[in-house]
Amino acid sequence: MADYKFNYDNKGCRKVFKTYRHQEKIIKKTIEKQLTRQMENDFSKVKLATRIEVNHQKCYECRVNPPQLPPIRVAFTRVDEKINICYLTTNIVKADFTHELEHFLGGK
Repeated sequence: MADYKFNYDNKGCRKVFKTYRHQEKIIKKTIEKQLTRQMENDFSKVKLATRIEVNHQKCYECRVNPPQLPPIRVAFTRVDEKINICYLTTNIVKADFTHELEHFLGGK
């Protein structure tokens, strides 16, 4: 079992963490648990989020379901054991999520 290091992009995660500021620790814990499970199962439920590269890395996405909160879509990159969460949203419709993410990446 690998020891992953998670980093959260302040600009891309701010909106969700501000909306659910009292549940930020729960959200992070759920995301980290879900992504660790996905890494160990060879990305079984992970898809490519966009064709736009983030810091020369492919950007992936998956859905995370924190307890007693709305589902969250997570966009992230991976370099070895380092996971960079670049974008979070409660908009779980894939097409809308991709549009939001590409708009965010273009305006970064």
